[in-house]
Parts: sequence; structure tokens; C-alpha cells
Amino acid sequence: MKIICVTNRLLCKNDFLEQIEKICSKNIYAIILREKDLDDKSYENLFIDCNKICKKYNISLFVNSKINIAIKLNCKNIQLSFQDFFINQDKLNLFDNIAVSVHSLQEATIVEDWKIGRKKGVGKNIFLIVGHIFETDCKKGLKPKGTKFLKDICNSVKIPIFAIGGINEQTINQLKKINIEGICLMSSLMKKNIGIC
Repeated sequence: MKIICVTNRLLCKNDFLEQIEKICSKNIYAIILREKDLDDKSYENLFIDCNKICKKYNISLFVNSKINIAIKLNCKNIQLSFQDFFINQDKLNLFDNIAVSVHSLQEATIVEDWKIGRKKGVGKNIFLIVGHIFETDCKKGLKPKGTKFLKDICNSVKIPIFAIGGINEQTINQLKKINIEGICLMSSLMKKNIGIC
């Protein structure tokens, strides 16, 4: 099962870049640099520092949401909300890898239909991030979608799916029989212990 790390440097108990190096050494699939609280310049600088580490381990680093920064830095990997995906379709041909966060079957279907109908070469690798599946501090107070929701999407679309939200040592077993490409982890990778890698 492939693992994507979604960053949150505020959860790190040790140096953030040291933690990124530790995570990369576990041969994960990719890292999404989330860090929503940073201004554009600080985000750019952090991306450049993280990307040096990721390149060393041949790990793909994704820009989260900030599509203009990704273009400026010539980053070919972008992770977008469904809304941002929908309104930025004219820019998607600039990227090789596109991750789209979806929260309904309708959204998943729209992304898949776009992938099927896209121009040749646009978004060589498009996948969905589906959640949140279990309770998580990231979405405090919001009811999780649950494994049935995840199964329904997996059974309805052929596009690769990564599950997100509250996935840890206790909950991961509930995902093993669901046809997902992988999982996204934040807390268990950002904290000192690497967790379930």
C-alpha cells in the first residue's frame, strides 16, 4: 500500500526538515507540503528546502493548493481541492501529477470524467484523495465519511484512490480489504515516531 505524507510542521517535536528526511528514508510514495498558515514567500522557501531532501531520495513533492507557486517553482506535482481543480482546469496541462481531494461520489466522478476526456499528455498521473474516513483532530467536530463511503467510491470509479483522515495503527486494518491505491498520513508521520510506515 502506497503512503503519502501530508505535512504539518506544527506537529513536529523535532526539527521539521530532519523529520522530512526521516520520512523520505522510509521510501514513501510522495509528500504533500500542506503548511496552509505560511505566506507565499515562506512557503516557497520551505518548498525549496524540502525538495532538496525529496530529490535525494527520489520522492515526489507536491505543492498544496498554491498553483501559482507551483508554476513559479516549476513543480510538476499539485494537490488541489475539488473546487480549485474545477476552476483551474486551463492550468492543469502544466502538471505531470495531479491529486484532487474529493468528498462525494459526484466529485470523484467529475474528476474521472475529466481524466478520461483530457487532452493527451495532460496530467499523466491523476488520483483522488478521499476523506475524511475516520475521526481526526484535523476535522474536529465533523462526522467522518466512514469505510462504506470509501468502498462506494472505489466501486464506482477506476481512478486511483488514496484514503485520508484518522488513519493510524488502530484504524488501518479496516482499509485492507478496500481496493485503494494507498493512504495519506499526517500525525503519525509528523510526530517523532514514524508510525505505520
